[in-house]
Amino acid sequence: MSLTLQRIAYCSDARQPDLAIVSLAEILAVSDRNNRRDNLSGVLLVSRGRFFQVLEGAAQDLDRTLGRIMADPRHGNLHFIMRRNIQTRLFEQWGMVAARITPSQQPVIDEVIDRCRDAPDTAVAAARSLLDRQFKA
Repeated sequence: MSLTLQRIAYCSDARQPDLAIVSLAEILAVSDRNNRRDNLSGVLLVSRGRFFQVLEGAAQDLDRTLGRIMADPRHGNLHFIMRRNIQTRLFEQWGMVAARITPSQQPVIDEVIDRCRDAPDTAVAAARSLLDRQFKA
C-alpha cells in the first residue's frame, strides 16, 4: 500500500512569548524524536513569540501530530495555512530542525512569519532557503 505524502504548515503565537532558549531546545528535541518515530520531517521558525512550522509525511501520521499540536497549551491563535499532497519532501533530512536566529537571519525569519498566512508557499520556500544558507555555512 502506497502512502500519500502531504505537507502541512501552521503559524501560531506562543502563550508565553518569552520562550526561553532551554524551552525551545526541549521542544526541538522532543519534536525531532517524535517526528523520526512517525516518519515525519519538518522545520520550525520561532521569533518574537511566534511559531511557523512545516511538517511532511503520511496523512495519518500528520493527523496524530496535529492532534498533539492543537492540544499543546503553548500555542495560541493557531492557524493551519496549508495542507496538500506532495511528490517529494523539502525537509527530508530533518525530523525537526530550526533556523538559527542570528542578527542577519532575524529580519528574514520575522518576514517569513509575518507573511506566512498570506503566502504559505512563499513562506515554506523561504524556510527551506534559510536552512540551505545555514547548513552551507
